[in-house]
Amino acid sequence: MRICEISPKYQFQGPRYKELGDTSGQEFRDEYLLPWLNSLGNDEPAIIDFTGTRVFSPSFLEESFGGAVRADSKNREKLNKVSFINIDQIWLEKLKKYIQEA
Repeated sequence: MRICEISPKYQFQGPRYKELGDTSGQEFRDEYLLPWLNSLGNDEPAIIDFTGTRVFSPSFLEESFGGAVRADSKNREKLNKVSFINIDQIWLEKLKKYIQEA
């Protein structure tokens, strides 16, 4: 099982793009999420753990996860198999919507 822990750096999720500020969704996607997704095997169980995240940002989540799908459509299938933990149901539903709509 592979776990992607949302770094304490992203406790307060930032804006969509790097040029708008620190801890952006673009930065998280490029530096953490895409390399992690690329390391997953096709049917390998995986978890993304949001422990410690205090502020969720729609633009951060859409750019991170929707952007991962736009970067490579194969990531939609991988993300659909991932379990997300320590995230409120409301934000989880939005996150899954961003993945599907990308």
